[in-house]
Amino acid sequence: MRNELLSTAEMAEADRLAIAAGPLDGYGLMQRAGEAVATLVLARHPGAKRAHVLCGPGNNGGDGYVVARLLAEAGVDVALWALGEPRPGSDAALAAAACTLERRPLSALTPEDGSLVVDALFGAGLSKPLSGDAKAAVDIVTGMNLPVVAIDLPSGVSADSGEVLGSAFLAVLTVTFARKKPGHLLLPGRERCGEIVLADIGIRDEIIDEIAPRTLENRPGLWIANFPTPAVDAHKYKRGHTSVFSGGPLAT
Repeated sequence: MRNELLSTAEMAEADRLAIAAGPLDGYGLMQRAGEAVATLVLARHPGAKRAHVLCGPGNNGGDGYVVARLLAEAGVDVALWALGEPRPGSDAALAAAACTLERRPLSALTPEDGSLVVDALFGAGLSKPLSGDAKAAVDIVTGMNLPVVAIDLPSGVSADSGEVLGSAFLAVLTVTFARKKPGHLLLPGRERCGEIVLADIGIRDEIIDEIAPRTLENRPGLWIANFPTPAVDAHKYKRGHTSVFSGGPLAT
């Protein structure tokens, strides 16, 4: 597994390069993302009484419309809640048009106990604190302690810093794409993500190489090659010494 992390700007560039390279266009990438999330929802939460899908006006919301449609086609009782309308002609607008479920305003959100929430409000695209109906939705869902599956990143968490922008969903599962973002690993956002699953939607490694991300996840693969390999005849006195200065067992 590669360890690059993508900032918001780098992820946008990865999308742009992937679309330019083909064969998938932006709508095709959105379909792949929605399929990945829907598959995980069905696998991880087969007993959910109902799924409430919360869709924002951007591409994260577009992913949500795909998820809502696929869950409904799989026989799940789906309630669809929208925060605004997608921009006409956008990929999100195409996804919304393909989803024939009744669309209700997020301001009227009324989830039931035992239901599941899919957060497709903002994901990694948020740069200011949640407010209005979005913040109210977070408060309602959090107050009811409902399980949340977040698309890309729990809405309210900064993708670049991990900062909680006022308030944010507390997810049990976050599905992200291509590469993780810094906000998945940095506190306090890390605590909001739950389990993080990285889904392949068709953005090739060569595209990530072209971007040359500046941030890497700290894993052994990053530095293990710099450790000296001990010789066959090596023993503990050839590999350095460690000194420990401490108090008694009850003092440290």
